[in-house]
Amino acid sequence: MPIRLSGLASGLDTEAIVGALVSAYSYKKDKYVKAQTKLSWKQDAWKTLNSKVYGFYTNVGSMRLSSNYEVKKTTVSDTTKAKATASGNAINGTQTLEVKRLAKTAYITGAKLDGSVRGETALVSLGINNRNVMEKASISVRTGTKATTIELDSAMTVNQFVNKLADAGVNANFDEKNQRFYISSKTSGEAGDFSISANSSQGLNALMKLGLLSDREVDAISNTTGGNMAKKLFSTGETGYDYLLDESEMQSLLTDLKNYKNGTATFDDAKKAQLDDLEAYLNTKYANSEYTVTTKDDAGKDVVNTYKYGTDGTIDFSTISDDALNALASQAYKDATYDTTGTKSTVISRTLTFTTGEGSEAKSYSFVKNVDGFKDLIKSIQEGSTDEDIVALKEYLNKTYAGEVYKTTSTNDGITVEKYGTDGTIDWDALVNDEDKLTAFANRLYADSTYDMSSDATYQEISKAVNAVRDGYLAIASAKALPQETSDEIAIRAQAIADAEAKLKEALDDPTNKKWADYIEQNFGAQNSEYDKSYSDFWIQSDNIDLANSVFYRVDLAANVAAGNIAIENSDRAIKIDGQDALISLNGVEYSNGTNSITVNGLTIEALAETTDAITVNVSSDTDALYDKVKDFLTTYNSLMNEMQKLYNADSAKDYEPLTDDEKAEMSESEIEKWEQKIKDSLLRRDGTLSSIISAMTMSMMGTVEINGKQYSWSTFGVHTLGSLNAEKNEGYAYHIDGDSEDSYTSGGKEKLRAALAEEPEVVIEFLKKITSNLYTALDGKMKSSAIKSVYTVYNDKEMASEYSDYSRTIKTWTDRVTDMEDAYYKKFAAMEKALATLQGNSSSISSLLGG
Repeated sequence: MPIRLSGLASGLDTEAIVGALVSAYSYKKDKYVKAQTKLSWKQDAWKTLNSKVYGFYTNVGSMRLSSNYEVKKTTVSDTTKAKATASGNAINGTQTLEVKRLAKTAYITGAKLDGSVRGETALVSLGINNRNVMEKASISVRTGTKATTIELDSAMTVNQFVNKLADAGVNANFDEKNQRFYISSKTSGEAGDFSISANSSQGLNALMKLGLLSDREVDAISNTTGGNMAKKLFSTGETGYDYLLDESEMQSLLTDLKNYKNGTATFDDAKKAQLDDLEAYLNTKYANSEYTVTTKDDAGKDVVNTYKYGTDGTIDFSTISDDALNALASQAYKDATYDTTGTKSTVISRTLTFTTGEGSEAKSYSFVKNVDGFKDLIKSIQEGSTDEDIVALKEYLNKTYAGEVYKTTSTNDGITVEKYGTDGTIDWDALVNDEDKLTAFANRLYADSTYDMSSDATYQEISKAVNAVRDGYLAIASAKALPQETSDEIAIRAQAIADAEAKLKEALDDPTNKKWADYIEQNFGAQNSEYDKSYSDFWIQSDNIDLANSVFYRVDLAANVAAGNIAIENSDRAIKIDGQDALISLNGVEYSNGTNSITVNGLTIEALAETTDAITVNVSSDTDALYDKVKDFLTTYNSLMNEMQKLYNADSAKDYEPLTDDEKAEMSESEIEKWEQKIKDSLLRRDGTLSSIISAMTMSMMGTVEINGKQYSWSTFGVHTLGSLNAEKNEGYAYHIDGDSEDSYTSGGKEKLRAALAEEPEVVIEFLKKITSNLYTALDGKMKSSAIKSVYTVYNDKEMASEYSDYSRTIKTWTDRVTDMEDAYYKKFAAMEKALATLQGNSSSISSLLGG
């Protein structure tokens, strides 16, 4: 807008004159601005009211449904034992309840550590260290749907270990003040139970050092896991036969002997000789030994019976009973040799590995021997063997053990120290010729060797089973991942799945594979989910080698503990609480759940304590709740109806229009607020749309409905309006309940509604469903969309929006006209001022010439 300087020459108030000249145009523009402002306020008023009508509409929608009235109340005879709530489908009546068991969350409270452990403490400070493959400090954390192996090393801190436990699916914390680990499951019940178990001897040591070895784990290692599945060395003597077998294979061997002796099976000569040797060995070792069989007496109590395997040094294998054969197989397996630790037995082969030379000349060698085998190697060295491996072994032993002390002897002259050699060379002749010295040196080499599990028969069997079963599951997963969009692809996929399933079945039909698969799933696996009890995901996600190693570690540990090769310290133990499901008996039928909340046919029992005697739970219809539902509905209806009546009957404000800025400048803030509120209050006065909504709602509520041939209305149940004469202003359509203690108008009336709900609840509910259905239908008709309004909108929102836009265009048109007229007048006045200025300039010049 240009800067206008007016009246400089003429002295006229040009701006006021121009304003007066265009006032007619400005008046029309202001009239449209006021109309648009009023329309905007009306839109806001309708939006607010529409929101309330829609909320009531959705509430009425639920009132039409039977489920809205299915309210029950419960009473428990002993609230210290249980609480109960009932939904609509719970059966009315009295039921008997016993709380037999409460749910428990699995929990481990660790043993107390030494008082100096902190979150940043390294595990090596607790005596946890990894040295080689067989001695990895490996433990497993197993939850219902997850199995995790944790390998602890020297540098790991307590906090890092806690994080590993959390990643494995349990809650874990180390309390520095109490010096204990606290570990719990994430959910209660049996499904949330977890275990922390050792996978190796070092894993067992780690659990002891961390205070996490529980009696449960000790029992699992000693009694229930894999100890009878390891292949032990069973020998019938130096001139007999050596066997590597587990307990079930020992039982099969003895069964062959029985079948051979009673003639029910035939064998070749080599097998017969083997079985004859076995019989002679068992007669010598066990014929006079005793075994026990537990039976039940007439009262159902256990009776332990003691028998001998044979008489006069002979066992009759042709007639041996199954009990005796099973007991003998277990005893023979127990007495067989198993020691992969090398601490008590030296007959199991171990591996000595070393390297000679340096840099590019370096070369590694290994020897797999037991103590007798190491003696033979030493003798080969003494005999001057030129075999490359023996020569390398000699060089290594000279370098490593020549200076080692064999023994010390006390004499009058002091202590004499005898070494295996001098000046870096072992005296091989002296070593071989001294049996004690030779045995001591062989034992030293054996102790320094390691057990190679890859050559272990048990490990090889486990590895074969893991590979076969996992490959089967992988094949099925791969087949299921094939495309299936076309008919050919569907057929190819179906055949691939069938082939893969056949492959898995073939693997599991092998008894050995099946044995290990069952053991692995029970002790290492995790089910797919709470609802899918298969282990396919576990097999697919497992690594073959890692799984085989973990299984062997566990089996080897159990076997070594059973054989007494590894001692479990009698130190403080962790306390393990197993996850437990709650168990109740309702009307003689047992139900369980992972939490103490159990729902049966709409009745939810919250178990609080175990019961000694049955208690009762009474379920009945909740008359008070139904009454409150009706009252709440009517309260909502009344609130909305009263508001609409107030809006419709508002005082007129026909002489009031929205204020212009100039008008507001002449008024105070409070005056402006009162002025505008007067207009806003009257915006829906005598509004036809509002009248139609009020009419639709009141007519629906005033109607009657038929139930079982009888007509019912609100008045049937003591619910009515007060009428225009008795009601407060704008509350003539509000409903009141006779006997309502909170209603001053009707509190003294007879409580027909409450009585009807108690005596004929079905009739009242049916009435409510029908009357609210009529009301819902009436409102639904008002909320349908059309050319001038949107869906779920009771006013003409589209029409108003269009009208608002029209006003905007009209206002712009008149604003432009005012501006154009002002510009035209200002140009004329500017020309006049210029002319006057010129005239005045000429007059001044003449006056000067004339001497003025």
